[in-house]
Amino acid sequence: MDKNTLNDAELWQQVKQGDTASFSCLFERYWEEMFSMAYRRLADEATSKDFVQNIFIHAWENRQQIIVEDKLSPYLFTALKYSVIRHIYREAKQGTTDLPLSVYSLPDETDLKKQDHYDFDRLRDKVQAEIAAMPDKMRGVFILSYEKELSIREIAMRLSISEQTVKNQLQNARKRLRLRLQSQAIFLPFIL
Repeated sequence: MDKNTLNDAELWQQVKQGDTASFSCLFERYWEEMFSMAYRRLADEATSKDFVQNIFIHAWENRQQIIVEDKLSPYLFTALKYSVIRHIYREAKQGTTDLPLSVYSLPDETDLKKQDHYDFDRLRDKVQAEIAAMPDKMRGVFILSYEKELSIREIAMRLSISEQTVKNQLQNARKRLRLRLQSQAIFLPFIL
């Protein structure tokens, strides 16, 4: 059977069973369009390729949790959009690039994409509220890891705690976020 004749949902059912050929077919189906979209936003070929590759790696690793009723593209392009926005915000925070006056001033925006940015901002606000509600020690470790991007060793030294305690706190924080934001949990790796 030629896999190219199957729709995304049929291929995804095979992917869930571990079929790498079906996954490759989906990769070939969406790779070019995703790369093109990322490149239009980032103007950096290597970063754009990395983003697309990481999204597919994440999709493979989480294939059992991803539900494809018709097409895989909504998942893929939403993940790509969140990754690009996160990257832009991070670069702006580090001072390596200017943040657009508004996220909406990114090129090629449509009303639908503006709504997507609004949804992203709402989800990011929910994540921030959940982080703020964490116990002090957990929140401190989490912020040093995700916002300050310190290593486990650096966090342990800064807080005078063991590396294992840091690992445990991070694991508990991620678990807490996944539970509290269950409906959006599949996109958390692209936001945090």
